[in-house]
Amino acid sequence: QFDHISAMQRDVLEFARGERSLFMRKVYLVPFFEEIRAALEPLMERNGVELVLDLQEKGVARFDEAQMTRAVNNLARNAVEAMGDRGGKFTIKVSRDRDSSLVFAFTDTGPGIPKEIEHRLFRSFVTSGKQGGTGLGLAIVRRIAEEHGGSVDVHSTSRGATFRIRLPREE
Repeated sequence: QFDHISAMQRDVLEFARGERSLFMRKVYLVPFFEEIRAALEPLMERNGVELVLDLQEKGVARFDEAQMTRAVNNLARNAVEAMGDRGGKFTIKVSRDRDSSLVFAFTDTGPGIPKEIEHRLFRSFVTSGKQGGTGLGLAIVRRIAEEHGGSVDVHSTSRGATFRIRLPREE
């Protein structure tokens, strides 16, 4: 927990300073997401959330492992908070697009995103009434995606939300 809090603190400081520091390397997707699963399962189990990994792409990709781990953690924590006491299901799907872009899709079974904030969701300090939320989590996710040359988008309904991070094909 201490390491996680320290990483979050570094995230906020780097974000505030506008610092960019990517360490791009070859990442084997199966072990990467198995580590993600191991790190997230205690949080998910405590909150009655089923974690599903759907790895349709099992090869290798190039990205900053620490930065992508932060993005996944931010999205997972938001999903758990959105689902609240009733629990639900959080699915991480990894696939390739037609243009060979790597796509990470994160889907929850929460109530969806309030329409009044959906259009400004990835801006700093936008939050939906979360206790102690800073409103920086999704802004940091967007920064990480963009620093990798990619993008992030969201699709939301009353039955949940799906965030997609797209990373361009490695040359």
